[in-house]
Amino acid sequence: MQEETFKSYREFNKKFPTKMFKCTNCGTLTTDKYYCVKCGWRADGLLKTWGKGYKYTIEDEGITEEIFTPIELFIFRKESEEK
Repeated sequence: MQEETFKSYREFNKKFPTKMFKCTNCGTLTTDKYYCVKCGWRADGLLKTWGKGYKYTIEDEGITEEIFTPIELFIFRKESEEK
């Protein structure tokens, strides 16, 4: 699982502007970073993301959250592999 620290939510939103996430259970794209409408999986539930999601900390707020993986991370990986 990838983990990152951001100074503020503004930095987080700047890095992930699409606000699209990939469910770690079924692979469906969703606009909710915690809940998948298709399979009903919750990233903030008992099993969280099974270690396949994304964890971030917002320093200003002192908040750490585990969410579905933002699609920007998949786009970045694909572009890196093509080079």
